[in-house]
Amino acid sequence: MKKFAVFVLLFLLFSRVSKGQNELENMPIIHKKDSSVVGEVDLKKIRFTPFLAPSVSPEVGVMLVGGGLISFKLDRTNKFVQPSSVPFSFGYSTNGSANLNIRPSLFFKNDKNRVVGDIWMKNMPDNYWGVGFSAAKEPSKPDSTTNYRRTWWQVYLKYSHQFRKNLFGGLLFDYNQTDATSLNSTMEQDLYVNQFGRFIKNMSIGLLFQYDSRDLTINAYDGLFVEVSSNFYSSKAFTKPTYQILVLDYRQYEQIKRPGRTLAWQVKTRIANDGVPWTEMSQLGSPFDLRGYFWGRYRDKDMLFGIMEYRHMFMRKNPNKNGEMMSRFGFTTWLATGTVANNFTEMTNWLPNGGIGFRFEVQKRMNARVDYGIGNDTSAFYISFNEAF
Repeated sequence: MKKFAVFVLLFLLFSRVSKGQNELENMPIIHKKDSSVVGEVDLKKIRFTPFLAPSVSPEVGVMLVGGGLISFKLDRTNKFVQPSSVPFSFGYSTNGSANLNIRPSLFFKNDKNRVVGDIWMKNMPDNYWGVGFSAAKEPSKPDSTTNYRRTWWQVYLKYSHQFRKNLFGGLLFDYNQTDATSLNSTMEQDLYVNQFGRFIKNMSIGLLFQYDSRDLTINAYDGLFVEVSSNFYSSKAFTKPTYQILVLDYRQYEQIKRPGRTLAWQVKTRIANDGVPWTEMSQLGSPFDLRGYFWGRYRDKDMLFGIMEYRHMFMRKNPNKNGEMMSRFGFTTWLATGTVANNFTEMTNWLPNGGIGFRFEVQKRMNARVDYGIGNDTSAFYISFNEAF
């Protein structure tokens, strides 16, 4: 009944969408392959869709989450450019966690320039199992040997420039800060905590290369996305690079018979060299990878995961007043696996993951999502905008 109540509440809240929703109903679906359709798109107004709903996750318990989705067009002279969007959320939970997340996706100058970001602020009771897959196995749930208090914030930005069709190159910037307090006795004796300390600042400048043929970046029906990026970090003193992060990200989307039925998959790895602090090691369990696990429970220098996801938007029995047959409701289901290790040769233990999600289109091709993910001993609800990848 609790799960059903979450879906009902989300539906009721999103049924009262922003003032601009009626105009959005008239917008055709954007497809790069169909220039006649793209040419009709006209986004010139700022549109805002608010939401308020509960979520449940292992790390914060039950959280009341509020926020919204803002969309607009930065290049109003070009009807081919997809809309920019800024989804954001803030929440407070039963265990005293306060979270803020902003995820802008901005498209400039005929889509020649893009800025994509992730801004986080968290003040929460957290848990640290240690480094390595085996360290995260026991205890399976947080207890007095894992808990501490974490205050964390991050500004992560990507700038990319299109220099040829579907090819982008650019820069990355990351500045983050962790303040760990109220450490338990086990954590106070941890090798990595003692090596890097409780208060850690990191700053980086990096390079990225992308191939992107997706029809729409925020909710692709077809296309391919490949990214290779490398960040060079300075920690605390900001005097010289102290560690490096390499990320390889592969995503593919295949439309099945019609728009709105998509098979999507992602394979991603994050590789850190020696010197990476315990707070910045590769981790699993976020709302964007193995949904359902405790975020940060599994951490080590290297991470690898794969996801296969089916996305389905329902069809109407009869067209609406604008002649559209596709409904605003849909679902998704996925299977995934991933692991962390000190290096790839030690990746012998793999985590199972799967789940199902509910989708409701709040703006054209922009969905609210409720995902229920299941791990081997934990599960979680996630509520946000747009797809996990």
